[in-house]
Amino acid sequence: MSSELPHEPSPRPTEGDDADGALRQDGVGAPQGQTATVLLGQGPGDDSSGAGHVPHVHQSAYETGYMVLVVIFVAMLLLTNVIGTKLFELPMDTPLLAPLLRRIDALIAWIFPGQGGNDALVLTTGIVTYPLTFLCTDIVSEVYGRKRADRMVLLGFSCSLVMLGVLALGVALPPADIWVVPEAFAPLFHPETLTVDPGSGAVSAGSSAAQAAYAFTFDAPGVLLLASMTAYLCAQLVDNRLFHFWRRLSKGKHLWFRNNMSTALSQLVDTVIVSFIFLHFYWKMNFAQIGAVVIGVYFMKLLLALADTPLCYLGVWLTRRATGAKGEPE
Repeated sequence: MSSELPHEPSPRPTEGDDADGALRQDGVGAPQGQTATVLLGQGPGDDSSGAGHVPHVHQSAYETGYMVLVVIFVAMLLLTNVIGTKLFELPMDTPLLAPLLRRIDALIAWIFPGQGGNDALVLTTGIVTYPLTFLCTDIVSEVYGRKRADRMVLLGFSCSLVMLGVLALGVALPPADIWVVPEAFAPLFHPETLTVDPGSGAVSAGSSAAQAAYAFTFDAPGVLLLASMTAYLCAQLVDNRLFHFWRRLSKGKHLWFRNNMSTALSQLVDTVIVSFIFLHFYWKMNFAQIGAVVIGVYFMKLLLALADTPLCYLGVWLTRRATGAKGEPE
C-alpha cells in the first residue's frame, strides 16, 4: 500500500483572486477594465489535476498595441545609430523642395559666411529614420500617457547600450584570411592591399582591407552612439514633457499643435547635441561646418515633423480603434 497521500487537484483561481495566482490579471494601465488574461495550461503528459501547470499569458489588445509601437520605436532608433554615420547631399534643385532649400542655404551663408552658396545641402542619413521615433513617442504619449512613453525611451536607451557592446565585439574579432573585399570594390582600396587569384585572375583586397572597411563602418557608430544617447535621452524626455505640457494647456485638444511644438523644440536639442559631439570629435569639423549641418538638418526635421502630423492623427486613431483605448491616458 502506498504511503503517498491522495493527490488533490489544485483549485482554479477565480476572477476575484489576487495577482499572485489569479486567473485574470489587470494589464498595467489598461483602460475601461481591459485586462491581460492569464490562463493555466497543461504541460506535456499532464492530467486535469493542476500539477505542473504552466501559465500562458494572453496579451490584451491594449498591451499589444503598446508593444508594437515600442518595437517600431526601438527598430528606428537602432537603424538611426547604424546609418546615421553617413553624410549625404540633397541637391538644391530637388523638385518641390528647391525654394525651401535655397532659403536654408541663404540662412547658412548669412550666419556662417563661406558655408553657403553650395549646389546641395549636407544632411545626415539619420534624418531618414530618427523623426519616426518622435512620431512613436507622440502616439504613445497621447494614447498611453507620459509614464509609458518615458518607459519606452529608457528601453531604447538600454537597447542602444547593448548594440554598442555588440558592435565593439564585432570590430574586435580577428578577420579570417578568406574574408576579402570582392573584385567589384577592390579598386577602391590602396594598391598594396590588392591580390590576384592565380587561377581566375580575379582581383580582390585582402582581409586587412575588409577589416579596415568594417571597422570604419562600425567604429563611427560607437562615437555616434555616445553622441546620440546623450542627445536621445535629453530630446525624447523633453519631447514627452513638452507634449504633456501643451496637452494640459490645450485641455487635450489640438493634437497637431502639441505634436509639432514638442517635436520642434526637442529636435533642436537633439540636433545640436548629436551634431556637435559626432561631427567635432569624430570628423574633426570646425564650428562653422558643424553649424551649417545643424541648420540644414534641423530645418529638414521641422519639415518632416509638419509632414508627419497626419500620420500622428492616423496613428492615434488606429491605436485607439485597435485597442479600444478611450478617454484620458494614464
